[in-house]
Amino acid sequence: MENRPVLSSTRGESSLRKLGKSFYGMFSRLFIRDRALVSVLEEEALQTPGKTIFKNFLRHKLGLAGVIGLILILGFSFVGSYVKPMDLSYVETALRNIAPGYNYLRFPSQLVKEGVQQISSGISFSVALSNSGKVYVWGTQPAYILEGVSTSALTIPPEVQNAQIVQVVAGDRHILAVDAQGKLYGWGFNNFKQAEAPNLLLGKLSSKKVAMLIGGEAYSAVLFEDGELFVWGSTMSNRLDIVPEAYQGHIVKVAASPHNMALLLDDGTVAVTGIKGNAFSDVPRNMQDGTFNIVDITASYRAVLALDDRGKLHIWGDNEYDILKIPEFQGKVMALDAGKNNLAVLTDAGEVLYWGANHYNQLDLPQRVQKKKHVEIYSNMFQNYAVGADGSISAWGLKGFIFGTDEFGRDLLTRLIHGGRISLAVGAISVVISVIIALFFGMTAGFFGGQVDMILMRITDVVTAIPFLPIAITLSAVVVGKVSEMYRLYMIMVIIGVLTWPSLARLVRAQILLEREKDFVLAARALGVKQHNIILRHILPNIFNLVIVSVTLSYASSLLIEAGLSFLGFGVAAPTPSWGNMLQGAQTAAVLEYYWWRWLIPGLFVVMAALSVNLIGDALREAMDPKANEK
Repeated sequence: MENRPVLSSTRGESSLRKLGKSFYGMFSRLFIRDRALVSVLEEEALQTPGKTIFKNFLRHKLGLAGVIGLILILGFSFVGSYVKPMDLSYVETALRNIAPGYNYLRFPSQLVKEGVQQISSGISFSVALSNSGKVYVWGTQPAYILEGVSTSALTIPPEVQNAQIVQVVAGDRHILAVDAQGKLYGWGFNNFKQAEAPNLLLGKLSSKKVAMLIGGEAYSAVLFEDGELFVWGSTMSNRLDIVPEAYQGHIVKVAASPHNMALLLDDGTVAVTGIKGNAFSDVPRNMQDGTFNIVDITASYRAVLALDDRGKLHIWGDNEYDILKIPEFQGKVMALDAGKNNLAVLTDAGEVLYWGANHYNQLDLPQRVQKKKHVEIYSNMFQNYAVGADGSISAWGLKGFIFGTDEFGRDLLTRLIHGGRISLAVGAISVVISVIIALFFGMTAGFFGGQVDMILMRITDVVTAIPFLPIAITLSAVVVGKVSEMYRLYMIMVIIGVLTWPSLARLVRAQILLEREKDFVLAARALGVKQHNIILRHILPNIFNLVIVSVTLSYASSLLIEAGLSFLGFGVAAPTPSWGNMLQGAQTAAVLEYYWWRWLIPGLFVVMAALSVNLIGDALREAMDPKANEK
């Protein structure tokens, strides 16, 4: 009996709860039919406009792809320029027009198993002869555009594969081999017939035994065991084919460069043929009069290294890259070799020493090279190999060019990195100049109206009527040779910025005409706010979204304008790279047909940069559109 009031109270609370739920359900059915819509509206009410725009932008997949693309391009250019510095003055014509490839040092594993007898390198490939007499070739095929090409340097002729080869050597773009019967084989670049034996040489090969094959830049040579030297190929400028009779029959070894040959004679002296009057040909007197008995020689592009019978090294030539400064070492010299701009020594302790240029990491010996004991070294051009006592092969130097090289042998990847920094910076600064001018003209004309509007818009009409490309070319051409490269870059930025603002100015003016009649502007005027504060603090934030979208789209246009001007030769001047002037070579049919990487790769970077910015601009336009919030 005492619990009945409590039960009555509980039942009353339960009835009220049911009544409340029923009322809420009726309200929901009458006024709130879409609960998802309520949650969206509540969320939007709590968001700032910037957060709403950001979320709308995130829903735009192409816009996100544009952001990722732009970030990658900016990182490639601005971060990459610190990781991969560039020397504007350095060119290497021997490496001109090399196709993309990064496999110059990837020797076949089978060569290690069979053992190395000989390795020789061209500009972008290497050839080796194994102890079993098999020939191997690896690397990247040099580009050919001239007549006279016999076969690819990387394609070993069938007759060579079936022959018993005893010697091989690589020239700059061709390969020579000789078999046990004295037959000479050649393949690769053959524009000066350097890959085929002349008739006069064929007669000598039938009666004499070959002691040494020599491959040079567009020329070849054979040294016979009787000391006679025969040279053919491109010899009109260096006259290497003229070997004095006093030397013929006494030559023991030849060290060749593009313009000279150093000859080790059987009496221990050294002579030089080819171009006279350079440092290479200036042989020290004690190398010629018998003071030292020379037993071995090697030569780089402009220097000669000789070893006498007492183990002392002698060097002369051009001191480019400090190549005449022999590093200190211990032990006895066992072998000499040389690349194009390097010299090498192998000691009796198996230590390998390299010095000279380091443009392609020729001096960066791997740890395994420094720790191992080696028995042979092979250096040609820009690739270096060392054979260990255990038969292993170590390789270092030029690995290749990911994007190939241009007509001066410059790495396209490095120039793309630094060229992108120039092109992106020129585009950005020119857009800033253009936007500043456009905002001043558009906002002033739209806000004040009347005579001010008429005068400013007529000025805009005049600038619009100016033919952009002829004026830009004319102004750029005027400053050529009169100002430094840096000031010329500034001039290009100013020219693009000053001539590209009218369209944005008109757009801003039209928007200001709408904004100035709104209540918040009238209220600001009634309160006595100064006119410039009304423009900058009240009106400008309301058109800022429009300006941002226009800036992104204008930036893409500025990139294309700079590329066009530089392509025509009126923008950034070489050797300073930009994506535009890297495309200049595409004006010739030979480049379009044979050297596709020189125009296709820079062109793709221009397209990717402009497309990324356009995608971002289009996504921003949709994200800032109020209708986008309704989706």
